[in-house]
Amino acid sequence: MAVESSSQAGSPGSNEPSGQPWHGSPVVAAVASFAIPGLGQVLAGRRTRGVIVAIPMLVVIAAIVFIAIFARHDILNALSQNGLEGLLVFDVALFAYRVWAMFDAYAVAGGSLAGAMRSRQPLRLAGVAVVAVLLVTDVGIHGVVATDITSIQQSLGCMANPDGPICQMGPLAYQTIPPDFSMAPIASGDLTDNGPTPSPTDTTGASGTPSDTPSPSPTATPAPVVYVLGDLPQNTGSAADWAADGYLNVLLIGADQGPGGGRMSGLRPDSMMLLEVNIKTGQAAMYGVPRNLINVPLPAASAKYYGCHCYGPSPGTNQVAANYLIDYLWQEAAVIHPQYYSQYGTGRTWAASYVRGVDALKGAVGALAGVTVDGAVVINLPGFVKLVNTIAPNGLTVDVPYEVKEYPKGTKGIPGYEPANGGPDIWGIDIKAGTQIMSGDVALEYARMRHAVGYDSDYYRMRRQQIVLKAVRAQLDPCTLLPNIPTVMSALTGALWTDLPVSAIPQLAALAEHIGTANIASYSLDPTTTGAAYDVLDQTSVNKVRNIVAHGLDSVPAGLTGGSGGGGGLSC
Repeated sequence: MAVESSSQAGSPGSNEPSGQPWHGSPVVAAVASFAIPGLGQVLAGRRTRGVIVAIPMLVVIAAIVFIAIFARHDILNALSQNGLEGLLVFDVALFAYRVWAMFDAYAVAGGSLAGAMRSRQPLRLAGVAVVAVLLVTDVGIHGVVATDITSIQQSLGCMANPDGPICQMGPLAYQTIPPDFSMAPIASGDLTDNGPTPSPTDTTGASGTPSDTPSPSPTATPAPVVYVLGDLPQNTGSAADWAADGYLNVLLIGADQGPGGGRMSGLRPDSMMLLEVNIKTGQAAMYGVPRNLINVPLPAASAKYYGCHCYGPSPGTNQVAANYLIDYLWQEAAVIHPQYYSQYGTGRTWAASYVRGVDALKGAVGALAGVTVDGAVVINLPGFVKLVNTIAPNGLTVDVPYEVKEYPKGTKGIPGYEPANGGPDIWGIDIKAGTQIMSGDVALEYARMRHAVGYDSDYYRMRRQQIVLKAVRAQLDPCTLLPNIPTVMSALTGALWTDLPVSAIPQLAALAEHIGTANIASYSLDPTTTGAAYDVLDQTSVNKVRNIVAHGLDSVPAGLTGGSGGGGGLSC
């Protein structure tokens, strides 16, 4: 590029005679190698050089085609800190290679940027301008890629940080644990501090209407229950070894969290569902967990602080049963009696208390179901809307088995629907039976609306939530979603958090690929299933729940074939 040479390849300044004159422009050669590295050199008569220059790009193209056909999961392998950093390095290297190939073609074709600038000839200066535009375009292309990679890094740091959500997931009512709550351990025999757990102080929705969390029918202490401490688990498993027992058990939590004043910054579950998957066969089951359960057994490390060895009133006291809904356990562990749950961490920051609350729920659901709960996935209400709109931009197809219609406005004691955006209550929701195409907002209305004519209970709502999740799964292909990873990540940042490790993403995606709507069973752990009156559990109903979960996969067809390890495989 230092000396302007003649317009023929093989003339002074070239190092490989071509035997053929080059009648084109160096700019044409540069453009050709910008499009396909090496092509400009070939056009300039330097075929051998062109092939050598093209080899790196040919290797990259072959690798992309191979991955797209045979191993799309390998893209997911890059979703780790080291993998993403490697992609950034690769992006910079590819940019440098493409720029070099372009300028080399320009020079081989007899061009000299320095000479063109000195000549001040309009035509040659126009050529320099074209090369400059190509350079800027290349910077833009690779800059967008680098930005996407960086964005994915940041999103993963928000969504899969084991220390808790470091990105704000809605308004934070509790930035730290109130200082008057001691984290000092309590002697196992000292139960004087286990009085009735205060109900959340926030009892109204954004509109000032009563909270939509219904109180169970018993308002006094139910029949005494004391679980045998030695029969309770010591703790739940770690998300880092989620596949150790051959099953994936994940607690799915819809957090009543968003702009509304009646929400408690993720400390109140709006819905809970236990997802169980046989890793080898792909068989799966969803168990809806009512948020009004009382007397839920706890792991022994926490149960010893309660007279019933459960999250419930102590026998022989006047404690009110309605103060012990499992719906309140998150807040109990996070900020009210965190010392009872110190096995889940003693941090006072909001993120630490958030994780402690999630772990307490995992422990309680695991003790109830008789399984090791490996991890949790928490999504808030606005996040669910974003998720549906992202994976189903043309609408989510939902088969609605019966009409879901609100009570008329003004019905005594019945509030309207409180939307995810914190706006005023909505009235007049009417979702007809049959196949419906729903936006994210409508899907959330269908899943969350409780006060429906003829179907007015949390249990109907739990079943609708499972219908929506199955619809999401039916339209979600983890592998075809790969090109939209940056968009999905951006939509869910600050709206979703999990304690499952980033390193497990390839295995989880491969496993999800084999879980379809035909091989997933649905159960609702409500009184019609457990026999527990008004959701107040005892040892008999807990045993029944455990039996249901123990046999929940028995009639589910396998989602995988060959029995070669199932979800351990990585192929899409």
